[in-house]
Amino acid sequence: MASAVSALDLPFDEAIAFLREKAAVPTESWRDVWDAAHAKSFMVAGANTVALVEDFQEAIAKALEQGTTLETFRGDFDAIVKKHGWSYRGERGWRTRTIFETNMRTAYAAGRYAQMTAPDTLSAFPYWQYNHSGALHPRLDHKALDGQVFAADDPAWSVMYPPNGFGCGCFVTPVSRAELRRRGKAGPDTMPDLDQLGTDQPRGVDPSFAYNPGMAWLQQTAPGPVAVSASEATVAAFVRSALRGKWPDGSWTPVAVTSKAQAALLDVPAGTEVRLSADTIRSHVKHAIATPDAYGVLPKWLAEHGELIQDADGRWSMVGEHEGQAYLAAVKIVRREKRTEIYLTSLRRTNKDQLRRLKGR
Repeated sequence: MASAVSALDLPFDEAIAFLREKAAVPTESWRDVWDAAHAKSFMVAGANTVALVEDFQEAIAKALEQGTTLETFRGDFDAIVKKHGWSYRGERGWRTRTIFETNMRTAYAAGRYAQMTAPDTLSAFPYWQYNHSGALHPRLDHKALDGQVFAADDPAWSVMYPPNGFGCGCFVTPVSRAELRRRGKAGPDTMPDLDQLGTDQPRGVDPSFAYNPGMAWLQQTAPGPVAVSASEATVAAFVRSALRGKWPDGSWTPVAVTSKAQAALLDVPAGTEVRLSADTIRSHVKHAIATPDAYGVLPKWLAEHGELIQDADGRWSMVGEHEGQAYLAAVKIVRREKRTEIYLTSLRRTNKDQLRRLKGR
């Protein structure tokens, strides 16, 4: 077995796996995939066909596996654009750099997180240091964190594990107890307050970067790239933002994943995610149950502990009792050419008599 130190110097198979396991997702805008959904969805803003996105994913994977440069990727980018006749927005130099650096840095971060959270490594290095990239024009919030050491299990890492924005080159390194003592510290530093008045966006973190790539990737509950589970906090934050009109119709966040038994009934791959869209949230704004916390807890709980039933019209719902109250979450299956999507269409309270009648069908 590799030692705790050598484990951090292994070939970067974890970063490659993170990138390779993503599903290619066509989009119209960068807003179409939000926060932790990036951990299992590969997208290029405005690339709106699966074939186009898959070619970009392959080009990035080649760069990661072979260690090729931005200039090599730019050649691949030009060939892909020509092949698909894609008309993109933005200047070529800026666009290629953004695609290349964001995907490479995120894959590196996810792979590094996977290595640092291996049990033996985490035991030897229970603290992590935030390191600023040294950019000439730094984000002040990022620079303020430079050299700070926090507990590896500090909850703040779930939303501020770098990269924390486009162009962010910050990174995390492990720190042992002995190293902390050598620095004259009796314990880790205190994590700064990330709250910003009037917004759910953490301080110093760009929109759609408030997640931990490696954590989201490793929290998958079934094999495959579509099995990443969104945390309660991530879902609740998305709901609050959608209610403020921050996300356009069609934007979504994963709220649950199907078990093998549910997948068999629905005729979908095991681990297919259940998505909640911004327009569905806004259509439910007058419902008493439609609160950010309810959406963060109930769909995932119903998927894991409830039952899947079908009504007389062939519509599917997840039903169950949570803390003495019965709930029903209706879902819709959308079958596309190369993938299947499941969307939560309603979430409401029900009662035991209604549940018995539904189950009786």
